Amino acid sequence: MIDALRGIAAVMVLLSHCFDLAIADKFGWNYADTPAGWRLARATIGHGGFWVWSFFMISGICIHRSIMKGMQDGTFSWRTYGLARLTRIYPLFLLGLLLAVITWLLHEDFGGSSQQPWPWRQFLASIAGLHIMTCSFPGFETSWSLSCELIYYAAWPVLLRLVGGSTSKTAFVAILGSLAGAALILMIWKGLHQMEHSASVDGMWTTLVLFPVWVSGAWMAAHWQHGGLVVSRNFWLGSFLLCLLSELLLATLKFKQYPGWALHLAGLSAIPGLMFLLSGAGHLRLLLRPAAQPSCRWLGRLSYPCYILHLQILLLINYWVNKIAPDSITKRPVVHSVVEFVLVLALLSVIGPRLESFFLNWRAGILARAHLRIVRAV
Repeated sequence: MIDALRGIAAVMVLLSHCFDLAIADKFGWNYADTPAGWRLARATIGHGGFWVWSFFMISGICIHRSIMKGMQDGTFSWRTYGLARLTRIYPLFLLGLLLAVITWLLHEDFGGSSQQPWPWRQFLASIAGLHIMTCSFPGFETSWSLSCELIYYAAWPVLLRLVGGSTSKTAFVAILGSLAGAALILMIWKGLHQMEHSASVDGMWTTLVLFPVWVSGAWMAAHWQHGGLVVSRNFWLGSFLLCLLSELLLATLKFKQYPGWALHLAGLSAIPGLMFLLSGAGHLRLLLRPAAQPSCRWLGRLSYPCYILHLQILLLINYWVNKIAPDSITKRPVVHSVVEFVLVLALLSVIGPRLESFFLNWRAGILARAHLRIVRAV
């Protein structure tokens, strides 16, 4: 279920960006200039925030399971852990950054920002994985969530050690601390009217306010290992309604043009629905379906390449479609978005899983050698 949801989420983010870009090509990026009907479409189909929240919870599950496995068998090493996280994220991330540079050179961007001199600050921050504090490199807007992920990867094991290894206590401290930090930022913004346009403070807000989504996944992982999560079929079916309500809240805020901080705050509403959805995944009986395992595995292999590369590929394809396609395509947002969605998804379906397999095999070799050095040292 985790592999399947990761793949579906990545494809849905791709669909949302195709739709948003097609509408913006016709009406411009300013929401106020977009007719109400199309603005509603951009706020629903054209916004993938809920699916990014899904990624955060899944990441919390997977990372905590990895950490606890190492701690339980005595093989956990900060060096190996850091190496594992960096080799997982950076190869495709750097490829995505390279593609973003190409789109920038072609004056293609997602968001309609004006071209500026070479964005060194965003580029260097991206290399360091801290671009959530500077805004993402133009054409690489999807990478903001990876910056949050890297911060969570570092913070969570530190908190686990400080609290004494109890996942529940660590989750409580992490959620309480992140919400307290977010409340302090909100007070500075709305009470003191200071730093309201600071990219670094905005990045801190985003990182803090979405940390509880990630932490909820880590908490679930700990209870899964002990069989502590049991969700009835009715609760599981109710999770779809909870997820829909969370999506409707996000769409309403987006349609009414609430600022970005409010959209990220809405991520907290996704926690109950996603927790019930994932913990009740056994009701799908995927293990009993012969075609389910290879399909889910393929979706899992597609997910990260699709998420981290799709926007740049979309911008490059959009560049050529706008040049050579007839008005019957480019002037009709629905047709325009469908054509580009099919083209991008077809390309990523061919190269994405292959890239993922290549880099995972490369990473496995590096981690195996690192593990062997630890064993010899012991």
